[in-house]
Amino acid sequence: MGIAPSEALLIVSGGCLFFSSFALIHFASTYNPHNRSLAFFSTILIGAVSFYAASTSTNHSKSESMELAMTSAFLGLLGLLPVFLAAITLVLFRISLLTNWSVDASS
Repeated sequence: MGIAPSEALLIVSGGCLFFSSFALIHFASTYNPHNRSLAFFSTILIGAVSFYAASTSTNHSKSESMELAMTSAFLGLLGLLPVFLAAITLVLFRISLLTNWSVDASS
């Protein structure tokens, strides 16, 4: 059971599209006129390259290939969610129950 290279490219490009769209929303909501970094340009560049990779890896139109790429990336993240939740649960269990720190009600 393996994954085809075109499917892997589609998932990675969809993840990059998610990153670039969330980063652009962040930059728009926290606008600072004194910030002249290359982060805005690199986000647009990553989005454009991933959009090109998604559109060339499928035989669909541009909007359908972008939708397919972002849907595949989102489903991949949902598939990894139980692993992340189990790791977070174990870390919180270790922190809360296995430490010998005394908790006092004094302030």
